[in-house]
Amino acid sequence: MKKLLIAVLALGLAGCATKPVSTSQAKNVPDVRVLNSELLISKTQNNGMVTIKRDSGFSGSACLTRVYIDGKEIADLDTSEKVVIYPTLGNHVFSAWPKGVCGGGMVEVTGTVTKENPLTYRIGYGTNGDFGLYPTAF
Repeated sequence: MKKLLIAVLALGLAGCATKPVSTSQAKNVPDVRVLNSELLISKTQNNGMVTIKRDSGFSGSACLTRVYIDGKEIADLDTSEKVVIYPTLGNHVFSAWPKGVCGGGMVEVTGTVTKENPLTYRIGYGTNGDFGLYPTAF
């Protein structure tokens, strides 16, 4: 009986994990949820491209996720949405924070923006409910 309960709980948790969305399938964040459009346009040769997207799935779907770069608010993403920004070349800190009642605190990763290699990050929840911001190949 105990093994059955553990198996049911494990299956339930696995169902709560979010799933990566390809960059081409992710929808652009609507303009009304863009908080700072300054970085949404590449202005000079000193900018690189960074895509931050949110996974699909049930976990955390009741809340938006606020995206930051170097502590500046960029946009509030819903599930399966993305924002493409054009920061200056060099090192930056990318952050995500679920808004509302959804679990998880602010998470941050660093990245080096270059002209040659666009960066792509995904925001999602793991099978144990942990909220994260991860580099991704999807």
